[in-house]
Amino acid sequence: MRPWQAILLILVLFFFAISSGWSPLYKLTYVLLTLFILAWWWARYSLRKLTFHRNTTTGRVQVGETFEERLMLDNTSVLPKLWVQIVDGSTLPGHRAGYVASMGGRKRAVWKARTVCNRRGQFQLGPVTATSGDPFGLFRRHKPLTPAHEILVLPRVLPITNFTLFSGGLPGRGRSSQRALQTTTNATTIRDYTDGDALSRIHWRSSAHFNKLMVKEFDLDPAVDAWVILDLHDTVQMGQGEHSTEEYGVTIAATVATYFLRQDLSVGMIVNGQQREFLSLDRGDRQIERVLELLAVVTSGPGPDLKEALALDALHFGRNTLAIVITPSNSRDWHEGLRHLQRRGVKVAVVGLNATSFEGGPQDEDTLALLEGAGIPIARIKCGESIALALESSHETRYALRRS
Repeated sequence: MRPWQAILLILVLFFFAISSGWSPLYKLTYVLLTLFILAWWWARYSLRKLTFHRNTTTGRVQVGETFEERLMLDNTSVLPKLWVQIVDGSTLPGHRAGYVASMGGRKRAVWKARTVCNRRGQFQLGPVTATSGDPFGLFRRHKPLTPAHEILVLPRVLPITNFTLFSGGLPGRGRSSQRALQTTTNATTIRDYTDGDALSRIHWRSSAHFNKLMVKEFDLDPAVDAWVILDLHDTVQMGQGEHSTEEYGVTIAATVATYFLRQDLSVGMIVNGQQREFLSLDRGDRQIERVLELLAVVTSGPGPDLKEALALDALHFGRNTLAIVITPSNSRDWHEGLRHLQRRGVKVAVVGLNATSFEGGPQDEDTLALLEGAGIPIARIKCGESIALALESSHETRYALRRS
């Protein structure tokens, strides 16, 4: 029953009581009026002195991991709460932190919410609202307890031990490096001590073994820059949800970039999706965080296509540079841009997503074979295929490398 219906019932009873002068009608009217006032007072004070806390494990989580939080509702009043409903406005898919509790005076309700994160992106936890009312269901009151705050779900990073497209060795990392006069991070051999050698170059274990002073020899380790180019132009994307070229491309980009950064390379990233995203070169754990933060929120869109992106950013690619293009496109219009980079001395490679294998994909047309003919290594990945296995070992890639 709604409040206006209760008021109307009381007025009708009061009218008949006056008209008839029948005593039981007066008593019934007074009882209903008293209950109405009591219900209003109960609802008014039902959410007083309630405090809410949520303890989350972290503000970040990766796809595939379980996000867990511990939630607490305290009734600091001496009066009991007949029922309290906690409504959580979280946008994290599958996250259910709501609760219904009946609480005594000065009591606490504790519960946990666990969610397996299956979608990357930026989501919000909360706001949290408490709802309660009177025992007769006449009045409902709502009270905001905590505001919303953000949680970032990072893309999945697959553990790979090598990247097959450059299994022949990364530029500047081979045995043919020149000897360095200065100390570098790449110590390769030892030799006899000569006058003028710095004491810091002495290899004491070898000196003790040979019973004479031995010093370390260092190789020059030219700086290697790796650029990951992720094609998220909406006209070439296929599939839905986690079984889409967009999500496959993001996972591959995160995996490859993290692999290179853990190899101590400088890595930059270019994404042409909803808009052009550009991440400058850097290395180390901080760059891993930046890469994953960027890939967590990028989406496909009508930004510059791959041909335009390669033309816009060609100036960033110099000799001794890696450029890895990740795309589901079977168009040929961007091939010339990639060959141009190859002629300039850039070591290029392509991770091609087989758009035909995804839902709604076009007819099969292997245009990447044209790039293989130009000596560009290619890795092809189909929907449902193991991404890590395809990146680590691919028959087509080994064939392309033999031809090059």
